[in-house]
Amino acid sequence: MRAGGMREQLIIQTKTLTQDSELNAVETWADWLTVRAEPIDKTSREFYRMSTINSEVTEVYRIRYVSGVTAHQRIKFNNRYLEIVGDPINEGERNISLLLSCKAVV
Repeated sequence: MRAGGMREQLIIQTKTLTQDSELNAVETWADWLTVRAEPIDKTSREFYRMSTINSEVTEVYRIRYVSGVTAHQRIKFNNRYLEIVGDPINEGERNISLLLSCKAVV
C-alpha cells in the first residue's frame, strides 16, 4: 500500500437515532471517521474477487486498517453515498489495510 495511492477522502458514516420535534425516533446518518482511500481499478484482481463475492459491487476502496468498520455503515464521497456491501476484508489478516466493497445509493 503506497501513501501516494491514497488520493481520495472518504467519510464513513454510522446510523444514529435522534428525536424530531414531536419526540419520535428518527434514523439519521452521522459522520464517524474521515479516511484516505485508494480506489481499486475495475480491471484489477482485487475488484474482480470482490465482485464475485457480491454482484452488486460497483466500487472497491482500500483504506488503512481501522477497527470498527462494518457493513452497517455507509460512505460519503463528495456528493455521493455508497453502501458498504458485506464485511470489510482485512487483507492478509495483518491489520494493515481493509478492502471496502461498495454500491451506489440512489
